[in-house]
Amino acid sequence: MNSFYLLLSVDPATLGLLFWFTLIFDLPRYVISLAVVAIFERKDLPPITFTTSAIVAGHNEADTVRRCVESIDADQIIVVDDGSTDGMWNVVERLLSERLVHKAIRLPIRSSKVTAINMALASCTGEIIFIIDADTVLEPGAIAASLPYFADPQVGGVSCDLKVANESASLTTRYQAIEYAIAISMGRQVTDALDLVANVSGAFGAFRRSALLQVGGLDMEVAEDAALTMKLRHAGYKIRFAPGAVGKTKVPETLTGLTVQRLRWDAGLITIWCRKYIGSLSPLSPDFRLIEALVILDVMWFSIALPIIFPIYCVWLWSQIGEFAFTLLAAILIGLVALDVLVCVLARVPLRLFPFVPLYTVMQNLVLRPLRMAALMGELIFVYSRRNDHIPEQQRWRLS
Repeated sequence: MNSFYLLLSVDPATLGLLFWFTLIFDLPRYVISLAVVAIFERKDLPPITFTTSAIVAGHNEADTVRRCVESIDADQIIVVDDGSTDGMWNVVERLLSERLVHKAIRLPIRSSKVTAINMALASCTGEIIFIIDADTVLEPGAIAASLPYFADPQVGGVSCDLKVANESASLTTRYQAIEYAIAISMGRQVTDALDLVANVSGAFGAFRRSALLQVGGLDMEVAEDAALTMKLRHAGYKIRFAPGAVGKTKVPETLTGLTVQRLRWDAGLITIWCRKYIGSLSPLSPDFRLIEALVILDVMWFSIALPIIFPIYCVWLWSQIGEFAFTLLAAILIGLVALDVLVCVLARVPLRLFPFVPLYTVMQNLVLRPLRMAALMGELIFVYSRRNDHIPEQQRWRLS
């Protein structure tokens, strides 16, 4: 308690110096997000009709693929069984016989999600193609809600809204339910308003078929959805966010499962935005466009620089004020909890999740940040993505 009294007695200039990390990295995220939500009013777009195809690719998704297919209201549904060994193909055959699926493709061995989607893409006839994970279930009207954005011929992809299907399974899933609501859904709303959407999630996204064909489909990458999104942006297409196009997806239920997932996701920050597109930051590059440079800078500042600099800040803080650093970090966490509660209110997070907001804040700052730093360092030094099980071993030679 004495430490907090001491903190209150420090003059504002010294406080600003001690809290420089929060002022440079954390506070701008909240200020920008809250300002955009307050200023930019979302307008309902008039409905529009396009022919649609849906690709559902999965490996060992026998328990979930039926619910996924039954929730899809598309003109054409293509299911690809990526070398499953759990009886998924038997379920797919029944769906085919019931005419819920228009075409089914079976790969004899697991060949990667990228291969499965690209094979199905060749058979798609719809103007708009939906790529949907086999464990994602769409809410009614999700397909129709994403179509109006394609009235703009410059739009090549639409990021749909994702919610957590297994929210009540564990503390880990409750944390992710809050994360999806404010860090992903609200984050996409903010980046959409600023034309900075950098990723159409592979769990549920919509694409203009002609745009996919123009860029050559998906590349073999661990973060294939981010790679495709940036490839479309690089080709001059806009990426939008459709909050009314909602799909519920299953998330990892254990901390171990979440760790494995995030190590893979965060490796994509290096493989996609640094290795493949960092050259686009240079005004001298023939491919330079200011808005694309801002997309890359946004990712690099908040997703790469922030987690790398955070431990440096903690060491610096300890060197300056010793054990009092713990008091400052605790004060920062309390302040971030308050801001996260405010964001949850604006994002209309269900009241049942509000008791878990402190858990969200602690996980984001004390668990996920160090994990992201480990993923970034591991990818920069050891290129761990080249050995990630997300890509079958016989396909890893295709990684770019």
